[in-house]
Amino acid sequence: MQPHPSDPSSSQPAWSQPASSQPASNQPASTSPSSSTPSTRGAERDPLARVPAWLPWCLLAVATALVVMWMWPTSALSWHFFADGAAALFGPSGLHLYVDHPDLQIGPVAFVVSWLLTPLGSTGARVAAQLLMSVVGPLCVLMLRPVLPTSQRGMRVWWAALAVVPGWVVLSVRWAHLDDVLAMLFTVLAVRLVLQKRPAWAGAMVALAASSKPWAIDFAPILLGLDRKTWRTALLSLVGVLALCWGPFLAAAPGTLAALKPNVLLAPGSGLYALGVRGQIVPAWDRTAAFLAATGTALVAQLRGRWAGVLIAAVAVRIALDPQDNAYYVGSVVLAAAVYDLLGTRWRGPWLTLVSTAVFWQPFTADWEHRLTTTSGWSLWWFSNPDAVGYLHLAWCVGVVALVLAGPRPPQDVADRRA
Repeated sequence: MQPHPSDPSSSQPAWSQPASSQPASNQPASTSPSSSTPSTRGAERDPLARVPAWLPWCLLAVATALVVMWMWPTSALSWHFFADGAAALFGPSGLHLYVDHPDLQIGPVAFVVSWLLTPLGSTGARVAAQLLMSVVGPLCVLMLRPVLPTSQRGMRVWWAALAVVPGWVVLSVRWAHLDDVLAMLFTVLAVRLVLQKRPAWAGAMVALAASSKPWAIDFAPILLGLDRKTWRTALLSLVGVLALCWGPFLAAAPGTLAALKPNVLLAPGSGLYALGVRGQIVPAWDRTAAFLAATGTALVAQLRGRWAGVLIAAVAVRIALDPQDNAYYVGSVVLAAAVYDLLGTRWRGPWLTLVSTAVFWQPFTADWEHRLTTTSGWSLWWFSNPDAVGYLHLAWCVGVVALVLAGPRPPQDVADRRA
């Protein structure tokens, strides 16, 4: 909603307004409905204004718990990567971790966090990680509330947080991919810090994201949303933290960079397969092309003023060029979509988040080898037609990039907070 001409906030950020402001003239302020401020009118329309403040967030917690319980019986399918990697990093491999274990395509920050949980025991560490990671998704959405206009902090945020839960729990509980969780957490923190004009911390958060999941470096163009005078500070922070996290590995084992480019199988349900690439092993150029294309698209979005779409645009390009079609990708997709829904649009509902959940939701079966004989209905169709699934995902990627680059700019009342 655009600021009302009579609203003082139309000329300066909302947080700079005093608790109560008087009209510039000595005339009493009009009490007609047309002179009410946007935030007041928005609050009157917000259904959450009529219920106890704690109730919607309790409902969100209950909904999250129910989805966690649903996925818990067969879960933590990838947790062993983090447990084994932490044991190797703080054990025999040390800084030669990536050379000794090229299958571990995970940033060192994720292994350090995993190692911090080891005093809880193997089972305790896994359970604690799953529960904590499940909270991160909705929490990331709630972290955006302070940078939204007051009238937009109620039902819109609640719906967005709720819409994120199913896809996010696939990532946090069923697969327990700690690196993706940390990468998205640090990235959303970076978005908030950019809006709050804190360049050093914003740069550090992007670096920590890339040190948890290397491809998160694609989100770096979000730092260009800072004032030009602070770009140097943000860049120095980014490079400094990256050097701190990755430097020791590169210095101790020069083969680390080469180890981070292993041979990866090409899945028939992947975006790369839908683009026409064939063969069993991914071409050597794919990772470089994915980095350049995703970062470049994010940069174009930022330079065109579509800064709220940087995350989802980068994720879309990555998925389009990804050789795999892993179910846990949905977690990063829905959180990036929620950021765009809240900061880049005035949609009442988190429509991109909901559509993205539907597109990337994969059926699950514990008996993978016999999936074509033990499933039926939509699940059987999905497993039987991976190429069609790949085309669907590719169409989503193209549509999202077009939406971000050619769609409307973020609402002015949100954009003003980063001016």
